[in-house]
Amino acid sequence: MSQLARVTAACAVVAGLSWTAAAVLHSLQPPGCVGEACAVSGPMRGSTPTTDVLLLIAGTMLAASLVGLALLARRRGGGGRVGFTGMVASGLGLALFLAAGAVSTIGDSDWSGMPFLVMPGLGLLVLGLLLVATSVWRGDVLPRGLSVVVVLSVLLLPLANEQTSQVLLAVPFGLAWAGLGVVLLRTRGATVLGAASSTDLGAPGPPDLGSAGSPA
Repeated sequence: MSQLARVTAACAVVAGLSWTAAAVLHSLQPPGCVGEACAVSGPMRGSTPTTDVLLLIAGTMLAASLVGLALLARRRGGGGRVGFTGMVASGLGLALFLAAGAVSTIGDSDWSGMPFLVMPGLGLLVLGLLLVATSVWRGDVLPRGLSVVVVLSVLLLPLANEQTSQVLLAVPFGLAWAGLGVVLLRTRGATVLGAASSTDLGAPGPPDLGSAGSPA
């Protein structure tokens, strides 16, 4: 297995597990208001330092694994331009998410401009993930079934409202991304072992000196 595949797989596992834990912990906080209801029903749901740390880890590892997947897909002819565009879009989306988390923790969680960070960030992240998934599909980096599961989990992200229990709709993506890392690790390892076995079987053996005729 190449070092790139190994690092990408490890980053994906850490990103997926951190993302899942952050979503579950956030869902345990008191629900917040949504939209115009904030003027009547109370404050928006805030974040906790633990959740912010988990999101920071998840965002960093997710960005690293996206870069790795795009590079792996490019090596296998999956389309470097599509993967690069996906990396940039995902990076911008994650940056907006981290900015929103910082404002919620350090500043005012009821800031009226929060949707202007969260909504574009979510849109860019979903777009970037879909583009990288397209590149991975073309490059046949992962099993097709797993790629479909990841795409379906990405499509659930716009429905994950972090102010309500619907934030748990982000959990399938975290689990799918962690599973992606595990499968990548096992698949690439099996590929390398299979290639090594084929090389050993096809290698010429030592010459049979006993069958060689003696010189006249």
